[in-house]
Amino acid sequence: VFAMAESAASSSAAAAAAAAAAAPSSSMSSSSFTPPYTRLSLLYSALLLSSSLLMLVLPGVRSYLGLVPAKVLPYATTIITTAYCDASVVSAILSGAFICTLARMVEPVMGTVEIAKTIAIANVGGAIVTWLWLVFTFAVTQRTDLLYSNVTGAHAAIAALFVALKQVNAKAVGAVPSTIAPYVPYMPAALLLLTALVSSVATNLLPTGLPSNALGGTIAAWVYLRYFRQPPAPTEALGAPGASPYQPIPGDASEEFAVASCVPPAFQAALTPFDRFTDRIFGGGSYASGAAGSLAAGMPSAAPLPGNDSEDARRRRERGARALEERLAQAAAAKQSAAASAV
Repeated sequence: VFAMAESAASSSAAAAAAAAAAAPSSSMSSSSFTPPYTRLSLLYSALLLSSSLLMLVLPGVRSYLGLVPAKVLPYATTIITTAYCDASVVSAILSGAFICTLARMVEPVMGTVEIAKTIAIANVGGAIVTWLWLVFTFAVTQRTDLLYSNVTGAHAAIAALFVALKQVNAKAVGAVPSTIAPYVPYMPAALLLLTALVSSVATNLLPTGLPSNALGGTIAAWVYLRYFRQPPAPTEALGAPGASPYQPIPGDASEEFAVASCVPPAFQAALTPFDRFTDRIFGGGSYASGAAGSLAAGMPSAAPLPGNDSEDARRRRERGARALEERLAQAAAAKQSAAASAV
């Protein structure tokens, strides 16, 4: 009996030791796990899908959530609700996939609050532009179906995330995969061109007002990020010993975030007047070309250094991204070899 008790005690002690040894590894694996998508994007996607299912069960709800140009004045709340519902389940799933994928790259750099503000502003801007465009089209063509069409969908939010991705790609090296980083600056313009072309060819297959909604979301998001987004708070308060005497300038005045940079260099001259126009309206002329980089630092404008053009900056960012990926791959290989040797 004593021998059996001793063997049972030894086996229980061995099991406890094995459990104690496995506990740190499991806790480390759970603590190091990061969700593949952000909570904000998952919440938005769930809202789109649930609204589309609700409209299937209760079709009358669409009149109170979707944007109807003829009923915007009595139902002004549809300016806000139209971007958070989708009448098509397929469109809701596709929009949710786009939002989750883009927010996964953008939100860790910009933060949840800034992404939420950018999406909200873009949604309102897209709804207003869509409303005005459909009313104008009705006035020209006298098509009553346009005036009473019901517009839903998160197209403005997707366009806003493409604009934010362009800014993140220029500011944070390695935030965007190097395979798509060279094409990110042109993605907002490519999205608008694609929606316009497909809508003109397959009018009955796409939602009404899709190009105008994407255009309004793109413009609203770009104006906010370019001129009004507050920079991160400085580490030292103004007036403290050693603190900078210059107030951070809101927005992003860099040449990499100008409207002209959304198209290839051969076509940038055509969009330069639009940059100057928006600078005079929203920036008071302080974002003029050639002084953007120095104004962002709060210093007077200076002549650019040799080799400091946008093409060289893009090449430097690509080299930095490749170097970062190589270092991360080496670190992962070292961890794997260490784990294999430990086993």
